[in-house]
Amino acid sequence: MSNKMQEKYLPFKEDVLIKHFAPVGKNTKVNRNHINYYKKSIIKYKSYRKNKKSIFGKPLCETSRPCQIQKDERFWTVNTLMNIYHNKNRVYDLCMLFEKAFGKKVPTSIELDSWRECLSSDNLKLYFEVDLPSPPSYKNNLCSLFKEDKIQEHQIIPFIIASAHDKKILEGSTQVDALILNPDNGFNILIEAKVLSDISISVTYDVVRNQISRNIDAMLEKNERLCNPLKKRDPYKSLFLLLTPKLFKDNPTSRLYGYKIREYQDKNKGEDALKKDLPHRTKEELRNIPSRIGWLTWEDFKEVNKKCSPWSLEKENYL
Repeated sequence: MSNKMQEKYLPFKEDVLIKHFAPVGKNTKVNRNHINYYKKSIIKYKSYRKNKKSIFGKPLCETSRPCQIQKDERFWTVNTLMNIYHNKNRVYDLCMLFEKAFGKKVPTSIELDSWRECLSSDNLKLYFEVDLPSPPSYKNNLCSLFKEDKIQEHQIIPFIIASAHDKKILEGSTQVDALILNPDNGFNILIEAKVLSDISISVTYDVVRNQISRNIDAMLEKNERLCNPLKKRDPYKSLFLLLTPKLFKDNPTSRLYGYKIREYQDKNKGEDALKKDLPHRTKEELRNIPSRIGWLTWEDFKEVNKKCSPWSLEKENYL
């Protein structure tokens, strides 16, 4: 009898999945709420499909909630990356993928000679839903805008502005969908995964802060207070990867992230675009970032490993 959590969409045992959620703060134990989220969704799907031979013609008001598993970014991310990570050829597969996203040569600012050197380690880690602290420079800058009565540049709703009065922290941590980390050399890659959704365009007190710039901002910050091995993440050896359906990469103007990521990747204008969205960062800090931003699709992963991303449009998915 299989102990897989879900044969198609989450074909891994529970005790394997839970190892891919990093401890937070002083608590060295992983919060099992992560696992409960997946289990509840699996139960809903199983219960709904139990007596259904087909979902052809069923109204969306009936299928959208129990079939959420088919469009859930968390499931897509876990399935895809765990199939790569737990494959005996994971270093080779990841090297192929990163070559496609960033080029055959590792960005020079990373100061590692090859993708294989970046990734080769028996200690290579894969974590999901990782909380990275918001950079102090950003938090201080945002608070100063409130004190200087310039907050209208970032927020325009009176009761929200009033709520910020006398608060020292106006943004919490940033949650990264996935993080691959080599604790031996500090190399890491932050992954923001999308299925149908677009990037978020604000945080409560800053309505012009988009999700990609927020992730890049967190990527550039050293976090000594994080638990091991997360605190071994080297911001100078960090990459950012956007992961989306091929449909949206082929039609980039259908999503805000299509505009923002191409703007940030631009060899000539990328630094200025990043500086505009991250005004608290220096030009020196942002100088090499455009070459450290990549975009891959779920289909790219499936080309490398057939087990990845089982969300095809084949008839079996409707039955």
